[in-house]
Amino acid sequence: MTLKAIIFDQDGTLTVPTLDFDQIRRDMGITEGPILEAMESMTVQEREVADAILHEHELEAARNYELNEGVEEVFKYISDSGLRVALLTRNQLMMVEMLQQKYSFLKFETIITREDEGPTKPHPYPVHKICSRLGIVPEESLVVGDFHFDLLTGKHAGAKTALITTAGNWQTYSHDADFVIHNMSELIPVIENLI
Repeated sequence: MTLKAIIFDQDGTLTVPTLDFDQIRRDMGITEGPILEAMESMTVQEREVADAILHEHELEAARNYELNEGVEEVFKYISDSGLRVALLTRNQLMMVEMLQQKYSFLKFETIITREDEGPTKPHPYPVHKICSRLGIVPEESLVVGDFHFDLLTGKHAGAKTALITTAGNWQTYSHDADFVIHNMSELIPVIENLI
């Protein structure tokens, strides 16, 4: 099928990775594993404390957002090509808005954050939800991210996936990517191949 939409992750994909997930886990008293999933098993009181810790880390990162190299070039190309653009992040909407205030060309037709109803990445649900909003099927979309959860959410939904290698351990899950790019500008030939 012909590519009609690109679904981007935010942190580490569009932005230079600055969140120190190991430090966040330490601050919360979590030993390992995904942070949001660990928070689900906490008591209400523990979760309130963890939420506050996570918010502070995310807010600090948002204040210092820098785009990965090639992002502006890719967004200009996408805009000129008429492709639709969505954002799927496990971050908060407030942080997305801070990024868009800093970089006004980052426009998304639809945005899903962890505050939205339903399961988040790596579940395929948010990709299905985005595609439904755009009036397309997942096979007509490309999910672009830096982490294994980005690849899994796209793959399980039936979308194509592109991995940008900004995370230190990307080799451990690159097998789940249809495309591997080392710079965002390398996404342009990938898109050209799919449209």
